[in-house]
Amino acid sequence: MTYKLKIITDGDRLLDLLQDNFSWLQERGYNLGIKVDREENASIINLELQGYTLDRYFNQDDIIYIFKHQMSELLAEYIAETWEKKLLWKEIIKNYKVISDQDKQIVYYKSLEFLRLYNNNDSINLLLNFSRKNKIANKILKYIEDNDFLVIEGFINFCMQDYLTEIKFAIELAYEELRNEKEYNEFIKLLRYFVETQPPRVFEVNLFMKEDGLFYLWDGNGVKIEEKYIDYYLDDIIMNDTSLDDVLISILITISPQKIVLHNTSAIDYSEPVEIIKKVFNEKIVNCSNCDRCLKLKSQIEQ
Repeated sequence: MTYKLKIITDGDRLLDLLQDNFSWLQERGYNLGIKVDREENASIINLELQGYTLDRYFNQDDIIYIFKHQMSELLAEYIAETWEKKLLWKEIIKNYKVISDQDKQIVYYKSLEFLRLYNNNDSINLLLNFSRKNKIANKILKYIEDNDFLVIEGFINFCMQDYLTEIKFAIELAYEELRNEKEYNEFIKLLRYFVETQPPRVFEVNLFMKEDGLFYLWDGNGVKIEEKYIDYYLDDIIMNDTSLDDVLISILITISPQKIVLHNTSAIDYSEPVEIIKKVFNEKIVNCSNCDRCLKLKSQIEQ
């Protein structure tokens, strides 16, 4: 029995994978011959599966089918591991010429992350990546069932349009995220400039924020200060045009205090408004270490 398959690709990574993954063939009396020819930037890999055995469980057609199936999985792994990065970069260079080289690199790494880290859960990531590779493997298996000649780049370009669409979508997401980050950073810079160029209306502001977004503000003497400012935004709040988070940030920007004491930090440390406040006021932020008023408010909330 003889089965032949010719694969054209670039580099030596596929050759390494081939040499590491078919030891089981020898155990069943078969030999996988691997011959490599070099042409410019291409590696032409000639595979020849030979052998004959009286295996009680598998006949020769079974061995060929198992080999094709494993070869398809190996090529899918190879494409996802090696070609995916090339395809991402090629697409970025082609369609995002106007952005800087530094931004191209950022988009590249973000899009790669989108493709491989869909979810915060590692198990879900493994499952989704397996599903993606499995789709590639199935396409390859169908192709080599009827063909003994496979050009990796040509196969990707002409037989895997859904995979290329997925790559383009990941890049679009990455580029959009980069734009949003830049807009966000410009917004923070603008707020910092505003805070730094106007005199403080109150020296110290204390902020106690609940997990649901409700907040309490008082000055260094313990006097409430939020009510007169909230009245200004009351109509917008009622009409749902302005969130409490936006109101809080606007009040603090308007007051521009020299010092902001954050209370109940364990509950609010990673909330979006608090992150913005920290970035805008930076060195003016102080964390409370369970003061009496803080403990009293926590006690009232828990009741």
